[in-house]
Amino acid sequence: MEIKDELTEWFAKNHRELPFRKNKDPYSIWVSEIMAQQTRIETMIPYYERWMENYPSIEALANASIESVLKSWEGLGYYTRARKLHEGAKQVMNEYGGVLPSDASTLEKIAGIGPYTAGAIASIAYGQEAPAVDGNVLRVVSRLLMMEEDIMKQATHKKVKAIVREWMKGSRTSDFTEGLMELGALICTPTVILCDQCPLQKKCLAYQHQRQKDFPIKTKAKKPIEIQYQTLLIRKDNQIVISSDDSDGLMKGLWRLPQKKEFDTQNYTYLGKSKHVFSHRVWLMDIYEGTEYVLQEHEKWIAVDQLNDISLVGAHRKILEKYL
Repeated sequence: MEIKDELTEWFAKNHRELPFRKNKDPYSIWVSEIMAQQTRIETMIPYYERWMENYPSIEALANASIESVLKSWEGLGYYTRARKLHEGAKQVMNEYGGVLPSDASTLEKIAGIGPYTAGAIASIAYGQEAPAVDGNVLRVVSRLLMMEEDIMKQATHKKVKAIVREWMKGSRTSDFTEGLMELGALICTPTVILCDQCPLQKKCLAYQHQRQKDFPIKTKAKKPIEIQYQTLLIRKDNQIVISSDDSDGLMKGLWRLPQKKEFDTQNYTYLGKSKHVFSHRVWLMDIYEGTEYVLQEHEKWIAVDQLNDISLVGAHRKILEKYL
């Protein structure tokens, strides 16, 4: 049997029942793939279900305010994904009559849709022989073929994409694409490798040489930059100060507590420390509470009971939940 046959048969029998697999709706697949980036499936499912209730169509998402979109996304992190979904929905309405295109190359022209997401939509929703290569797929292919190339390099991505395109020819593209993803998510994972449950075990070179953990080859990511902040919890008369200053390039459009690198805290009470890790930055926060404060640019007072109505940076939402 060929890889495509073994893979699709395995997927048909062993796939997880997930809400976005109930149909082949391109919009549902688009939303689910964007949400699943940098997020565990178990975590994103409640967000996905609420999202589809709030914005059941591309048109509904395009007509929504960015404030409501960011509020719906709150807690998932990497908020650029939400902004790009919103921007992309507007673009699809304006340029494609509200219908996602069926070919991957056209899909890549839409805001927020890269090669992987384009391949997923084209192959799963439209039955196109379009590879969808993410980290799971790179790992599976590199182990199957014992690839010595660094998967962080663009040339390796292109090579794997060409291999997957060849493998999927003549397959049920939806089952093939999701099967390869599922294999990487459940069986051929970074740390737990369940070779005895793998449908491609006999074809896997890494298994034959017992070198599964040697692959994929991957350069180490740079250590995130640590930034020390004084994070201010300023409240008076049941109001609190919040800031919209996103000049650090993080979480544009979300509110946050005022954060300073140098601030005279002599008249403030020290509450404790908090740490929040982003993909490339770490906030090390010393938290201070006070009442007297002169508002700066991008800052305002808001009633405490209105905090749940705004989109707030997750790191600071946790601080408020702890100290308010």
